[in-house]
Amino acid sequence: MFTDSFIINKDISIDKEVQSHMKKYIKSNLFYFSICIILFSTAGLMSVFLANILKRMIDTSTAKNITQFYQVMILTIFFIIINFTLHILRGFFKAKFLKKVMLSLKHDLFKGIFSKNIKDFNKENTSVYTSIFNNDLKILEKNYFDNLLTIISDLSQFFICLVAVISFQFELAVIIILINVIAIFVPVLLGKILSHKQIDSVNKFSDLNVKIKDFFNSFEIIKCFQVTHKVIDDFDHADNIYEESMENFRYCEGIIAGFSTLSSLGVSVMTTLISLYFVIKNQITIGEMMAITQLVNNIANPLGRLSSELPLLKSTKPIEVKLKEYMDTKMVQNGIELNGLNKITMNHISFGYTENKEIIHDFSYEFLKNKKYAIVGNSGCGKSTIVKLLLNYYDNYKGNISINDVNLNDIDMSSVYSHVSMVHQNAPILNDTLRNNITYYNDYPMEQVNQIVHEAGLDHFVESLSHGLDTIINENGNNISGGEKQRISIARTLLKNTDLLIYDEPTSNLDHVTAKEVKKNLLNRNNTCIMITHRLEENLLERFDEILVLDHGTLAESGTFKDLLDRKGVFYSLYKG
Repeated sequence: MFTDSFIINKDISIDKEVQSHMKKYIKSNLFYFSICIILFSTAGLMSVFLANILKRMIDTSTAKNITQFYQVMILTIFFIIINFTLHILRGFFKAKFLKKVMLSLKHDLFKGIFSKNIKDFNKENTSVYTSIFNNDLKILEKNYFDNLLTIISDLSQFFICLVAVISFQFELAVIIILINVIAIFVPVLLGKILSHKQIDSVNKFSDLNVKIKDFFNSFEIIKCFQVTHKVIDDFDHADNIYEESMENFRYCEGIIAGFSTLSSLGVSVMTTLISLYFVIKNQITIGEMMAITQLVNNIANPLGRLSSELPLLKSTKPIEVKLKEYMDTKMVQNGIELNGLNKITMNHISFGYTENKEIIHDFSYEFLKNKKYAIVGNSGCGKSTIVKLLLNYYDNYKGNISINDVNLNDIDMSSVYSHVSMVHQNAPILNDTLRNNITYYNDYPMEQVNQIVHEAGLDHFVESLSHGLDTIINENGNNISGGEKQRISIARTLLKNTDLLIYDEPTSNLDHVTAKEVKKNLLNRNNTCIMITHRLEENLLERFDEILVLDHGTLAESGTFKDLLDRKGVFYSLYKG
């Protein structure tokens, strides 16, 4: 009992936090929201206005008063103009409000995600993040913020029309309202079931979308591994789960729609009969009867819509909880600030991506300032993993990593990254100008940029482009070659010109001549350099102060190119092999 109470209280607390979080975006755009409330609240007043016009039309035609008829005609035209104007204004200010809210929401979400450190960010697939922007935010905009304004409009209609009906004929109003309440009671109850079904379908859709993105991102691998049929089966299974969830939702939705239609028909018939009774008894006019009928419809219809609108509002709760979790991430700088990288020490490091298989085993080494290091070894021996551990991509390793004799976990990583730059094997390319891809939005003198373009071997490429450095590179760089991507990555790393330069197979996509020239430029710099390479070339390796040879995750040997050849150990076998 105590546990259940605790869980309930905890859920209530979470709900309040989530609601408060969403209200923050409404409060920050209170001006537009207030105008929207005023404009959407006029829906009830317009309904009363229309009912009064309808009453006058009927009563005037019955009395055959041409003067009053002209007055009613003028009122009708006035009503149409006002109603049209209000619809325009509602649309305009709703668009403004939603724009402001979504801009703030997306900004906070984007900032929250990019406030994560690398190791926390990598705990989730990137498709999860893109799914939030592509799907979750759209659902939130439609089902929460947009739906909220619709609810305000319907509540306005309900209460204002209710007061108006009572003012016409109290007894009749009470009877008709009771009929409506009874008729709508069942759909409201069913609406709660619908809410749960919709929440489930939203979650299933999110899971399906993540899986689809994963498959599309892995298209080449799937084709190469010839597992297309298995991927299709996996997709079908995930899609079947989602569609089953949607089937249940649509089924419940259909039942509610059926009840709503039945109740609306019953209410209309009963309202007409009771109203006619009051007309026969001379308690109301035919015009008042029609006005009351019109107003009752404007009470019943909003009340019926609320039975589906409120569940929609609640259905966004899982999305709101998810977004709040991301947005609560703060860009906090904790730890010791580094003024430079003088020494990096890795002491008895063991690491594996899974518990049962170590990639790195008992690795120890000390990297010193301004020295040049090459890391070589067979594919899969842990060369790139060593670098990732240095940059604190993972924290589940054994042993100790320190910079300048300070434990890596005690250092502010942003200060580390300010002293490190890296050429990635698969260079990330922005859908932007070549200039921004090289500078990464930093301001550098044009002379410096041109010099780096030359050093990275990009001269001829830039000259061949119609707009030079201002040429737009397509998404993922699909309008340029792999070698050009790599040279861009090299250029941006050299331009940053940090204490430590890390090169992960920097010339794997370059031809031999270009690679030779680029490597020369890379190694001529007065920086600490760590290069991962599979090319065991004498004219390259003899330029390094130390060569680290990895064998199945262990440091097999280290030394200069000549020393390692003389030993005739693991390196000798690799080089000669």
